[in-house]
Amino acid sequence: MDQIIERYQKVTGTRIPEHDSREQIYNDLTRMRKETSRLQRSMRGYTGEDLSSIPYEDLDQLEQQLEHSVNKVRSRKNQLLQQQLDNLRRKEQMLEEENSKMYHWIKENRAALEYQQAAIEVKPVEHHHQQMLDQFPFFGEEEPNSVLQLSTIPPQLHPYGLQLTQPHLQD
Repeated sequence: MDQIIERYQKVTGTRIPEHDSREQIYNDLTRMRKETSRLQRSMRGYTGEDLSSIPYEDLDQLEQQLEHSVNKVRSRKNQLLQQQLDNLRRKEQMLEEENSKMYHWIKENRAALEYQQAAIEVKPVEHHHQQMLDQFPFFGEEEPNSVLQLSTIPPQLHPYGLQLTQPHLQD
């Protein structure tokens, strides 16, 4: 059985951990703690915290790293702004072309549009006034020719009498 396991480990390049690996676990734990501590110090340096314990050479190196990082960020930001500017220029050009096409179309069809607008504005107003005048019966010598003249005609009121038809209401 041991020979089969050894052959499997050689072929796959893996190792099966032994049962008593406490020392290995302790070493891994110690290594991970050191790495975590180093990363936390590095993060404090990048954020500007706890700089008193960092030597001059490390501060100089940190400054260069930060300047390099800032330059990369600025470069990416400028790239994005340039892309947005290019997109806005293309959109502006498209809108100017569309505006020009619409202007030429309107210029070519101006007479027809003015005729249609005049017909639309005149027709409903005249038709509406005539309907209004037809609703009122006029007596006298002349009928009003506009809706404004309707206000000068005295109203004719017809008195209505109320007759009670239910016996218990006549009391």
